[in-house]
Amino acid sequence: MIYFNLLLCFILLVFIHEFGHYYVARYFKAEVTDFSVGFGKPIFKFKDKNNTTWKIAPIPLGGYVKIKGFDSIFSKYENNEIGSFNNLGLVQKICVLLAGSFFNFLSVFILLFSMYFISGSPSFKPIVGNIIEESAANENDIRVGDKIIEIDGIQIIEFNDISKLISENTEISIIIDRNEKLINKNIKLKFNEQYNKYFLGIGPSDEFIILNKYNIYLSIKNSINFIYTIYSQTFIHLSKSFKNNTLQDELAGPIGIVKNADNFMLNNFGGIMFFFIVISLSIGLLNLLPIPLLDGGHILYFIVRRIFSNSLPEFVTKIYFVLGITIISFLFIVVTYNDIFYK
Repeated sequence: MIYFNLLLCFILLVFIHEFGHYYVARYFKAEVTDFSVGFGKPIFKFKDKNNTTWKIAPIPLGGYVKIKGFDSIFSKYENNEIGSFNNLGLVQKICVLLAGSFFNFLSVFILLFSMYFISGSPSFKPIVGNIIEESAANENDIRVGDKIIEIDGIQIIEFNDISKLISENTEISIIIDRNEKLINKNIKLKFNEQYNKYFLGIGPSDEFIILNKYNIYLSIKNSINFIYTIYSQTFIHLSKSFKNNTLQDELAGPIGIVKNADNFMLNNFGGIMFFFIVISLSIGLLNLLPIPLLDGGHILYFIVRRIFSNSLPEFVTKIYFVLGITIISFLFIVVTYNDIFYK
């Protein structure tokens, strides 16, 4: 079941990315001759009324959308017929190339928004789970299991409310519920030099509360924050790997993902959703990198070509093409080697 779910995720991710290219190309009246999910000889295909052949192929390592004239962009004799990619304006070409990644980002945002909007936002209950030694809480007999009811007369709904209320105070009045008995304390907070702020010195328990169902604003905010967190943590990890000279060893591809499928918890809904979110965001960002032959590289190529009034010297185009093939082939070899021998 895990590998079946993994396969479905791959197929869906590829379809979403390629459908972005397809949809925007069709919107600008460009002809799309092929839409394939997977590589190799198709195991299923049909042609629609727009003469696009839709295919499902047996090698689920990617997919492609074939737009009329796109295969001639590196040739002296470009196909500039009506309905061809080369007949589009620069902005239209960029939109078509950006659309795949945009649809990856959009699908993640819609998924997160729907989850936050329908299910609400999980948050820790205002219950003390741990106490830092030599902190204000420890010195004032705050105990594990105490529930924070009020701080300075303001009701506490979730654990995050506590830090918001004490962040700029040096002394607080706090009401706690201990075994259904209310206790009122006046506490002088201690200054933490590391974080340059006053702390009470408590941590949350593992008990959750669901808040803010059907809240459009917070659903949008939480979705954006979640995506930002994924990217920021990824960049921090990659930065550390680069400094430690371990980045090459940590690169992984489809084979590595399959070999480690058991670690992704794809046997439950939450694991599937998280896997889809992380991989979709990765695909979206990767394709925007200015590497020749990726979407980002194509965008850079068309911008540079426009600077030269679409008369870029042929040798420059050849260098671009060869460089792209070299970089992608190198990455493929490194990733595949890691997948087979280390992952």
